Amino acid sequence: MADNLIDYARWRGDLDFAERPFNDVDALVLATLSYIDLVGIVPNEAAGGTVGVGAALGELLERSGGDVTPYVRSLATIDAGYLKAVAESRRFGRLRIGRYVDVMDHDRAVQFAAVEVLLPPGSVMGCEGGVRYVSFRGTDLTLAGWREDFMLSFEVTGAQRLAANYLSRALEASATAGEPLMAGGHSKGGNLVSYAVAAMPKTLADHLLRCYSFDGPGLDGRVVERDARDAIGDRFVRYQPAYSVIGQLFDRADEPRTYVASTGSGMLQHDPLTWRVLPSGFVLTGGLDPDAAAFDAALDEWMGPVDMGERERFTNEFFDILSAGGPELTDVTSREGLPKVMTAANGASDQTKRLVWKLVECVVAKQAERTSDVVRRAYEGVVQSARNAASGLAVSLPRRQSHAE
Repeated sequence: MADNLIDYARWRGDLDFAERPFNDVDALVLATLSYIDLVGIVPNEAAGGTVGVGAALGELLERSGGDVTPYVRSLATIDAGYLKAVAESRRFGRLRIGRYVDVMDHDRAVQFAAVEVLLPPGSVMGCEGGVRYVSFRGTDLTLAGWREDFMLSFEVTGAQRLAANYLSRALEASATAGEPLMAGGHSKGGNLVSYAVAAMPKTLADHLLRCYSFDGPGLDGRVVERDARDAIGDRFVRYQPAYSVIGQLFDRADEPRTYVASTGSGMLQHDPLTWRVLPSGFVLTGGLDPDAAAFDAALDEWMGPVDMGERERFTNEFFDILSAGGPELTDVTSREGLPKVMTAANGASDQTKRLVWKLVECVVAKQAERTSDVVRRAYEGVVQSARNAASGLAVSLPRRQSHAE
């Protein structure tokens, strides 16, 4: 029987790591912990110390009154049921967590958060002592965070620099303690892992046991020359859902990765809570979904080679429009925010307007494939309008990189 991370936490909940050693699904569970707002619950780097994962999540559940939505900094469907299953399990609830960092700077478009989890001795096969795991947060619900994702196409971002500094400090501490370290992140968190590993001092590389990118964008070779695989080889592990869009961005086609089955539809497979798992690991699929491959090919066609200045101009224009609705992603689609966004778009370049319509076409068309004929007919007018508006589009975003570029 295959299900999701909630079921995994329940299946493996009564088995600690001494009984069943750490595996890649465990790495994803720990990667999701950085999506939780743990301010005032988990000690920060300056304060030092740790708390139990079960105690930390238990306090958050008590504070939230059962509705953890305000504490989840992600579009992932992390809910009280998932956090309760993790908190109450022997496997995860007894782990220690600390070194929490949470940075948000709307003016500079910097969104960064990380936390460190301590695994007890004997948890990881081949390691007699303890092991540390750094979890980097992916993109949250702020437009500053989403703007920063686009900034990856033309510069090294503030979050990447913070991630590199955080990982170096964590590696130095782990080396002093004689404990190897792992790192992982979902979405932008996976990108931060790759950048931080590539940027770390070479003298610290031997202390890295394994690093994970869960559907994280790659690193554009025209912005940075090296990624994590260049630094640590096959100790850098990539997982993507069958319908991967985010994980295909800035992709190096020759870089190995493993595809996971998902219960989600289309781009909703990016949500790690839709990934299918067994008690022993992920449910694997043969490769990239043909629809996702077609989407990826379309992105390659749109994302023609342009200079860094043009990428920056496009990003600023696009997100200035979205910001008219408010600082959060949910503001953009709200009843109050959407008219403001549409008004702001009136003065935008035709290229930016067409990007919006082209994305609407792709998303709506994908959903229409999975609806009844009645609903599909209702969508047809919208899809056709979007297609007409986007005719001849060449979008100024970075195209896929070959490893040789």
